[in-house]
Amino acid sequence: MSHFFRLSTGFLLGLGLLMVVPKASAAIYCVTNVSDLQTALSAAAASFNDDEIRLRQGIYASSQQLVYNSPNPGWAFLTGGWVQQGDNNCAAQNGNAASTVLTGSAMHQVLAMYFLPNAGVSSGPRYGLQNLSIRDGYGDSATFQRGGGLQMASYTDVQVEFWLDNVIVANSSGYFGGGADFYARRGLVRIVNSQFSNNVAPTTAFAHFSAVVLAGDGPNGVLVANSTFANGQCPGQGVRGCGIAAMLGEGMRLDIINSLLFNNAISDVNIEGAAAGGFGNGAAFANYSLIGALSGNLPLSASNALVGDPRFVDAPNQDFRLRDDSPFINAGLGTVPIYGYLGYDLSGSLRTRFSALDPGAYENQTWDFIFEDGFQ
Repeated sequence: MSHFFRLSTGFLLGLGLLMVVPKASAAIYCVTNVSDLQTALSAAAASFNDDEIRLRQGIYASSQQLVYNSPNPGWAFLTGGWVQQGDNNCAAQNGNAASTVLTGSAMHQVLAMYFLPNAGVSSGPRYGLQNLSIRDGYGDSATFQRGGGLQMASYTDVQVEFWLDNVIVANSSGYFGGGADFYARRGLVRIVNSQFSNNVAPTTAFAHFSAVVLAGDGPNGVLVANSTFANGQCPGQGVRGCGIAAMLGEGMRLDIINSLLFNNAISDVNIEGAAAGGFGNGAAFANYSLIGALSGNLPLSASNALVGDPRFVDAPNQDFRLRDDSPFINAGLGTVPIYGYLGYDLSGSLRTRFSALDPGAYENQTWDFIFEDGFQ
């Protein structure tokens, strides 16, 4: 089973899209092309069980939006980076998120996952993406299409969780949330070890993502940890800017931990309460993170703020690894409050090399404290 999602039962076969699914158990799909991927999404959405869709590494350029639309509370995970061994197309997993790419080719939204339960459903799913890239998505601003790269939504008052672990969302455009749009009437949005870069909201705000969480079974509404958000562009909407955005109902909190927000136009973080809609206002916190300008109507309670130039390897070309002379090496000291994170970074390298991880999506792999003072 993958490190991200260990299913209790289910068997993987390696020839195209093949599976064996014992009744009332979890299923694993292995896909190698776009057609198989949409077939797996549709089959998993119709299932009451938990499902993992494994993508063999490569480029998946669909001619239309990929859709998972389910009334069932079963969990669903898409995991990338799988490699072939013999006849098994998904025998082992490569931890480099850039090795598996879903692209909209700048023509359409890349992926949408919706939970639309029937009446009486009392429990909700967890939807997750892990170890893959979503690129060049297009949401038409003229038709108000949010989340050019990714949209995850649940409009019912049932707890859901949306997870991104080791995911790149880049070069996408949309009406609010150029990179991604998340809406949970009740739930958690969790983004960890991920990178959003060079996304655009061409007519409004929130280039990287917009997340709305109105209520939840616990206090954590939006959790952002060990991630990088850079080069977001938009014209802005009032004071709203081009980084990330969270709207929080009463009792919900946004946490930004060990993360780097860099070169986003107008503001890095927009935080708003939901009192105008009758859901009250939440609260926002940050720890060991680089955050510049803020916008919105809720304050951010920030502690142990990081300041200065991160010294990325090549930010204009979206290489957000820290150079050996970065002041932020080993500066990611904030504790992720729930669920933790995988043991490798966005490139598949060791996530924590010394006493602490590096903030952002990448762990520097070349710096060594032995040579820090010139001793060789």
